[in-house]
Amino acid sequence: MEQTLTIGMAHHNDYDGVYFSIQDIRKELMFNGRYDLLKKIEFIVVENDPQSKHAQHLKQLSNHFSPKIRIVDLEDKKGTSVARNKIIEEAKTNFVLVMDCHVLLCPVIKIIENLFTFMEYNKNTNDLYTGPLVYDNMRMVSTHFNDEWRSQMWGTWGNAWQCVCESFNFSVINNENQCKFVSLVDQKHLDKCEYCDREFPKNLPFAQHENRLNSDGYSTLGQRPDSEPFEVFAQGLGLFFTRKNSWLGFNDHARGFGGEECYIHEKYRKAGRKTMCLPFLKWLHRFGRPDGVKYDLTLESKVRNYILEFKEIGLDMTPLKKHFTETFNLSIDKWDSCVAEVNSIYDENIDNTDEASEDLAEQIKILEQKLLKAQKNKKSCSSKKCCKR
Repeated sequence: MEQTLTIGMAHHNDYDGVYFSIQDIRKELMFNGRYDLLKKIEFIVVENDPQSKHAQHLKQLSNHFSPKIRIVDLEDKKGTSVARNKIIEEAKTNFVLVMDCHVLLCPVIKIIENLFTFMEYNKNTNDLYTGPLVYDNMRMVSTHFNDEWRSQMWGTWGNAWQCVCESFNFSVINNENQCKFVSLVDQKHLDKCEYCDREFPKNLPFAQHENRLNSDGYSTLGQRPDSEPFEVFAQGLGLFFTRKNSWLGFNDHARGFGGEECYIHEKYRKAGRKTMCLPFLKWLHRFGRPDGVKYDLTLESKVRNYILEFKEIGLDMTPLKKHFTETFNLSIDKWDSCVAEVNSIYDENIDNTDEASEDLAEQIKILEQKLLKAQKNKKSCSSKKCCKR
C-alpha cells in the first residue's frame, strides 16, 4: 500500500503563518516538479477561532488549492492541546506531521522524501519523532529539550553530544555559567561517561564548552541530516511526527496555551516508548510576534495544564509548584484552587468509571443468570425426552 502523509496545523488568528508554512511546501514541490510527492500529502488546518477575519481569509485561500486544504472548525474548546489532538484525530493517513502554523522545513523536498522513506520502513512504530530546531541565523540548531524549568515552561533548548567512545550520549546544561553534564535521555547528573568511565572536564565555563569538548574528541549529534536517529529527553512541539494509531494524546482537559512540552515525552516513556530525534527533520520556527498573540496566554492556564498532566501520569509536582509560586509569584491560593479543580476533574472521572464498572458487572451478572436458567431448561428438556430427534 502506498504511503500518504497528513501535514496538520493548529490555527488561531495567524493567517500569515499558515500561508507561508503551507505555500513554502507547495512551492518547493511544484516548482521542482515533485507532484509525485505533493499528491500524497493532505493539508489539515484545525481552526480554533472560526469567526475571525484570519479564519475567513484562510478559507478563501483554500479555494485556490487543488486539492483544497481541509479546514476543521474547533470552536467549543480552545487551546493547543485540543487542537493538536484534533489534527491527529481527523487525519486519514497512517502518519501525521504536526507543525505550528509558522514553521518552515529545512529543506522541504529532502525532508518530504526522507519522511516517505521513513514511513515505508517503520510502518508499525509506536515512538514519537521530532527533529532539530534551526535558529534564525540558519547555522545553530537545538536537538532537544533538557529537564529544566525556565520562563514558565518545562524544558530548555540543548544540544546532544556523544562521548569519545561513541557509545554514550549526553547533554550540557548551563548551571550558573558552569557546565553541568547530564545523560541525554533520563537527564541524570554525571561526572563521567556511563559506558567507558571517561571523566568529563571539571570546572568548565559553559561559554567555552563547545571548543573544549571538540578538542577533547567529543562530537555533536544531529547536525548532519544523514546521521543516525537518537533518543532524547524531549523537544519543543513546534513540529513532531507520529503514527496516527499510536498517538497517546495530550490531556483531554487541557485548555489554553502551554504545558505540553516534556509532559507528552514523559508520557511516552512511561508507556515503554521513546522520543527519537530524526536529524534530517530540521525545522525553522518563527518566534517573533510584533503584533502580539491573539489568544489567551495566562499564567493560570499554564499552571492548570501542568497540574492536569502531572496528575495524569503521576509526576512529582514539587518542581512545578516551586517554579510558579517562587519564581513567578503565583499565589498559594491560586495554586490550591488549580489543584482543587484538577482533583475534582479526576475524582469525577473515577466516579464515572466506578459507576460504569458497576453497571457492567450488573449486566454480566444478569447474563450469567439467564445462561444458567437456559442450561437448566435444556437439561430438563433432555431428561423428559421432549426434544425432537
